[in-house]
Amino acid sequence: MTETEAPFDVDIEDVSFQAADQRTLRGHLFSPRAARPGAPVVVVGPAAGAPSRFYRHFARHVAERGHPCLTIDLRDIGLSREGPLQGSATRMRDWAVRDAPGAIAFVQERLPQRPVHWVGHSLGGFVTGLAPNGHTVARQLCVATLNGYWGRLDGFERWRVLGLMGGFAPLVLAAYGYMPGGLMGGEDMPAPAFREWRRWCLDRDFVFGDATLAERSNVAAFRAPIRFLQFSDDPWGTPASVAAIARHFTASRDRQVISISPRDVGAARIGHMGFFKAEFKDTLWRTHLDWLLAP
Repeated sequence: MTETEAPFDVDIEDVSFQAADQRTLRGHLFSPRAARPGAPVVVVGPAAGAPSRFYRHFARHVAERGHPCLTIDLRDIGLSREGPLQGSATRMRDWAVRDAPGAIAFVQERLPQRPVHWVGHSLGGFVTGLAPNGHTVARQLCVATLNGYWGRLDGFERWRVLGLMGGFAPLVLAAYGYMPGGLMGGEDMPAPAFREWRRWCLDRDFVFGDATLAERSNVAAFRAPIRFLQFSDDPWGTPASVAAIARHFTASRDRQVISISPRDVGAARIGHMGFFKAEFKDTLWRTHLDWLLAP
């Protein structure tokens, strides 16, 4: 959509689909009423603990540009949560090797003959590298996607995370049976998922240091163009953290890391979560969607 084109009218549909292990997941499909034939479909891969509703303004904007856009709730998050989290067996790897493949397969079946373009936020940016069908993604934009090793975080956040994950988290999990979302800035998280995240964040190689994660090898098949956005005021996504995850996507035909400061777009703050705020529609969104949605 150029500046002179009117936005497409958008329909929003509640959808459900199956993860790779047949677990039912839910989300929303934002569809332009007059989509361009063959236009790429966009899937938004959420950050850990981030519900689909967080991405609704961004998804609508993508659809207004003429591209269907799927937002998803990973298992035990948001609309895909099934009752109390105590006793949940969900691990963080399930979001990558079971849920992300289900989302990719869903849009490929629902909207065939369209390339799948992926927008991954934080965790959502590296799940395609682990997913068995991630190699079918045609183009990917990674927003604040990082290697979460605590030692690469910035300033006070480094020590807060070390304190939480190194000592406080086991006490919280024992008391509640899950990780309350307020402690990490998102939805409540199943205990096994947080324990796995904790283990990865205490390992310099993050997910790629986990010998039990056989799906690490799938990243070698990911060949699509991929762009990583790093924000100067993101204490998690530091230059070192983003570079440490981006270096694993060596098979990509076009791999870029782009550093952005808030002042580059006339903003006071972007941080780890800010990219998806509607205030960036005419700056960050326009620039990077122009790249993502290119044929």
